[in-house]
Amino acid sequence: MGYGEFKTKVKLDYIQDFEMMFERMKIDRPREAATYYTILILDSPKEFSEFLRVAEDLVNITRRPLETGRASLLKNGLIAEVLFSAKSDENFGRESYLPVHPRVIWEDIKGDLKNVVAEDTYAALQSHLNEYYKSYDENFKTYGIKIKRNGNVTLRYSGKWILYNILHNCLEKSNHLRMQIGGERLFEEPFINYFKKFLELDTKVELIIDSETKIDIAKQLKKLYADNLDIRCFSENTSGTMRNYVFGKELAINGIKILPETSSEPSYVGTAYVNLEDIDVLNEKFKNMWELAKPLKE
Repeated sequence: MGYGEFKTKVKLDYIQDFEMMFERMKIDRPREAATYYTILILDSPKEFSEFLRVAEDLVNITRRPLETGRASLLKNGLIAEVLFSAKSDENFGRESYLPVHPRVIWEDIKGDLKNVVAEDTYAALQSHLNEYYKSYDENFKTYGIKIKRNGNVTLRYSGKWILYNILHNCLEKSNHLRMQIGGERLFEEPFINYFKKFLELDTKVELIIDSETKIDIAKQLKKLYADNLDIRCFSENTSGTMRNYVFGKELAINGIKILPETSSEPSYVGTAYVNLEDIDVLNEKFKNMWELAKPLKE
């Protein structure tokens, strides 16, 4: 199927795969969200008109419902919005969104899905996974942000998107993870489940939190994952809205939490770096904050 110079890899079966997964994940407007997400990871079009052509042809979805599906993905942490990029050779285009890796979606939902669909349906979905993974890696590169070792990209994203992104990178390779967060939502569902997955992958985590609201849960995690987890605390007045993530020498994201006007996501703006020099700077800043923070009391 082609439209001028644009050719799509998307098939109706692929959209139906993600629609099933999104329904189980309780994503609102799962068909529209699945359509946008599938086109994004397989084709990575640079213009909304290209998304729309495929959506209209395969599933008869028009502009407004497709825009609603995109908004649902953003709200639920399955895509992040690119605000701008710097020092990068990558042309993001006008339709600039970064999806989470389909692998983390599959890992999140496969157990639940297996209990509710027929065996042949489940097997067919599994058989498509390599196509999704291959296309994603080609379109969004090693770290899921489209750039390799040059430049940076500034994003608007939700708390779930950042955890999905970190989980993807942890699944790809074991590494040291440094995180500076608020400390409240991380210890609530569903965020705590993703955090536990990092630790179960033998990822070494240094965690700075700025709230003692969930301190008992933090202590339980420290006791359970003693070899992989070290936690220190700041007062909320000290660290403010800073949110930082450094994954070894691979990727760093320096962000802030937007002061809430509403409770809806996305609620963060941050810049992702892959240059070694930038990552070294953020590593040093984290180490300085770590020295100032108080160790978690037993």
